[in-house]
Amino acid sequence: MGTEKARIERTGARALPAVLAAVICVLLVSGGCSQPGSMTVNGTRIPASRVEVEVDRRLAVAEKDDPDEAEGERGEKLRDRTGRQVATELVRAELIRQQAEKLGVTLPADELNRRLEEEKASVGEQQFNRDLRAQGLTIEQYRETLEVEALVDALGAKVGEGVTVTEDEAESFYLTNKELFGSTLMVHAAHILLDSESQADMVAAQAKSGADFAALAKGLSTDQATRGSGGDLGWIEKGTREPAMEEAIFSLKPGQVSGVVRASDGFHVVKVLERREASVPPYSEVRGQAMNMLANRKKEETYSDWLRTVYANAKVDAGGWGRWDPRLGMVVEP
Repeated sequence: MGTEKARIERTGARALPAVLAAVICVLLVSGGCSQPGSMTVNGTRIPASRVEVEVDRRLAVAEKDDPDEAEGERGEKLRDRTGRQVATELVRAELIRQQAEKLGVTLPADELNRRLEEEKASVGEQQFNRDLRAQGLTIEQYRETLEVEALVDALGAKVGEGVTVTEDEAESFYLTNKELFGSTLMVHAAHILLDSESQADMVAAQAKSGADFAALAKGLSTDQATRGSGGDLGWIEKGTREPAMEEAIFSLKPGQVSGVVRASDGFHVVKVLERREASVPPYSEVRGQAMNMLANRKKEETYSDWLRTVYANAKVDAGGWGRWDPRLGMVVEP
């Protein structure tokens, strides 16, 4: 349901003043043109000023990043595109509020405060406030965004109340999606990074002869990040290292030391400490996980189908900001 959340976008650039924009419109378009107005969603009016204020905010933010973006024809296109984006979000938010009222969905009294505090805690309150100022947002505006997100979550739970998963469905889901339940091959390794191949040859010979690998790494490795821990690289999954390093690491058994491995940052000597083979647990061990995963997937699909129906049945007048497309649930170009 995250893809349906009506989060306020943090992009845009400053708009031309309304009077100047109107003058330009008259000069450039034969016969003049009209300014977008208020929208209606199933009879509920959304004032044009709500769209205009949000469009101006986003355009002001974008102009800070790229002043040229707001100039001339590019600026006009950006304003039109941003207007449609904002109009879409406001229509969707109003539909969510209407459906919440229709289905009797309400939020706990402290829900918005809880979400707000979680967001502040995730980045720190000072950074949170700086981000709001940089985007030209007030805390009240941000709370509106959180309200819509919370209603989306609550509606998702309401719409998905009747979703069930049978044993056969869960087992079939497991059999066709085993990669979701298994563990990949992983190797716990350590390395010594050296500047020259000749030095790496000597270190490899010492390590293979029984010298303490961790002590060699602490004394000789040029990798400052792992030197203090005896060259420990932690658990490594395939696809996360350079091909030459992976070939060496995954070809060794626990306790074995490689020869010299030439890589982009120098010459390595690698030792494998532990090896965890790829495996897929039997269904009996992951039954609960499979049932939960399938239930969540079915709830997502149920919510998406329900939301498409809401969009299709909505009576929306986009007020000149564009045209409401009920198939997409978006305000698009006329």
